[in-house]
Amino acid sequence: MKKYKDNVIPFPTKKEIEEKQVEEDLNVLSNECVDCSHYLMEVLEEFIKTGQVSEGLMEMDFRNETVQESRDMFVIVNLLNAMFNRYYGIEHGLHQTLDNAYVKIKEMILINEKAQKDLYLFKPEDSDIEFTFEPDGDDDDDGPV
Repeated sequence: MKKYKDNVIPFPTKKEIEEKQVEEDLNVLSNECVDCSHYLMEVLEEFIKTGQVSEGLMEMDFRNETVQESRDMFVIVNLLNAMFNRYYGIEHGLHQTLDNAYVKIKEMILINEKAQKDLYLFKPEDSDIEFTFEPDGDDDDDGPV
């Protein structure tokens, strides 16, 4: 049986050619996002392993999935990839996770700011008066606590 009727080979339509080009462009951008994410992981890994960040972190292992920091980095790299995809307008399954994490972090900052403020607020028992204390000196002081 012949594949084409009347021996006529159909050529792609202009629309099919444009759709194929869009798909190829998306693949190029998507691969760029993956490459950028992996490159940034390698840069972070180099900075950490050489002690440029902190000597205490030099033993971190991002290549062994049996350790937590490797699984954490796996998530971070994929979140970076999702961010790059979003920048290019490419849908990614972790965009909602990024949005939720943003809201959660903002909430945590507000809670921390309130806790810091409450740390210096003193309200004596049986009184409606509140006192705010400002810490003496420099917070960066490494002196006795």
